[in-house]
Amino acid sequence: MDGRSFHNLTWVPMFFVGLVALMLGVVYVTTQDPWLLDKKANETLLTVTYNMLFSQSVNQYLPDYLTLMYRFFGWWLVSIGMLILIYVFVTKMGTPLARNCLHFATVIVLIGIYCIILKFIPETPFLWITHGLMFLLFVSMYGSIKLTRYN
Repeated sequence: MDGRSFHNLTWVPMFFVGLVALMLGVVYVTTQDPWLLDKKANETLLTVTYNMLFSQSVNQYLPDYLTLMYRFFGWWLVSIGMLILIYVFVTKMGTPLARNCLHFATVIVLIGIYCIILKFIPETPFLWITHGLMFLLFVSMYGSIKLTRYN
């Protein structure tokens, strides 16, 4: 492989990380009842079904609150996704500083996501998305190491 291939191996996976975050955010923002995207894992965590939870009169506004929280989370994902996409687009991960900063920040965020998922909702299908994001990060880090050695 040449330097161009290693460079592409560095920035393209991180571009996909941003794209996945952006798309997940759009899903959370546009879904009617976003908490149902992870219904089984959430009901396991709560140890009660949503039907039972919403049937209590004290919880009559809980769906509105959940919608607000998930919409906020969705906008957070959209924001993070756009920031990653723009950062990768502008820098093309061309310098070691650009690569290392984005890789470091992404490692911290994914470790935090893993901690939350594994502690609270280990049955979530979103765990597989997190595995995929970590794989993309490792591919990008591998390309970055090879690119640094190539130069």
